[in-house]
Amino acid sequence: MSDVPAVGASGQTGTASALRRGGRLRTVAALLWPTLRATRISPLLAAGVVGVAIVTPPAVTGSLLSPDNHVTLLRLVVACVGLGVTFVLDDPAKPTTETLPVPAWFGALLRAVPAAVVGVACWAAALLVTRSGPATASLPYADLTREAAAVAAVAFLASTVGWRRSPRGIGSPLAAPMLLLAMTVVALLPTSAALLVGAGDGWDAAHDRWMWLLAGTLLATAGVLTARRRRGRDSRIGRRLRSQGRIVE
Repeated sequence: MSDVPAVGASGQTGTASALRRGGRLRTVAALLWPTLRATRISPLLAAGVVGVAIVTPPAVTGSLLSPDNHVTLLRLVVACVGLGVTFVLDDPAKPTTETLPVPAWFGALLRAVPAAVVGVACWAAALLVTRSGPATASLPYADLTREAAAVAAVAFLASTVGWRRSPRGIGSPLAAPMLLLAMTVVALLPTSAALLVGAGDGWDAAHDRWMWLLAGTLLATAGVLTARRRRGRDSRIGRRLRSQGRIVE
């Protein structure tokens, strides 16, 4: 007889846990479309259009450029797309969503999905336009794509830092200058650590460094997204929801 209450208590605990998980899943599902719809894609799309326009004249006019000139044009496309990425996490509604019962990083990663789709589409369009020009089949497109991925990751990291530090949720005024500063530093690196090299000697070593930069940036982004924010005075609603275990930070 003494075992019956214990079993009942265990069953009640399991049921309560299942209900909490079900509630969180319903909350996540309810947030999907509003978050995707609120993502600022237009600056990224505009930047991608400008990038494609940069590589279009040589292809249209049939101008014969050197491989290094084509690489430079594609790197300008990368810079444009990177600047567009810095606007992705801008969220004027952030002050009203502080007490949502989902992790803070969930919304950021959800916004990254449409941004990744648009960014990849813009980059693919730039590559297709470049390949349509004369004497472009042998360009190192795979290595340049690694560069694009690394720059996009740095831009998203800058956007994440700006978003976390901005009480109003508008991080691009900080993120865009951060990315431009990072690009300037990359352009000024000494030869032994250079990333922006031309085709020839040092190309493979430079792109090994690009991969290290990409990996390090992804780790740093994960750290920024999952770091607990220091809060001052919590709202009454926030305290009540946390006491009920309905907020996951």
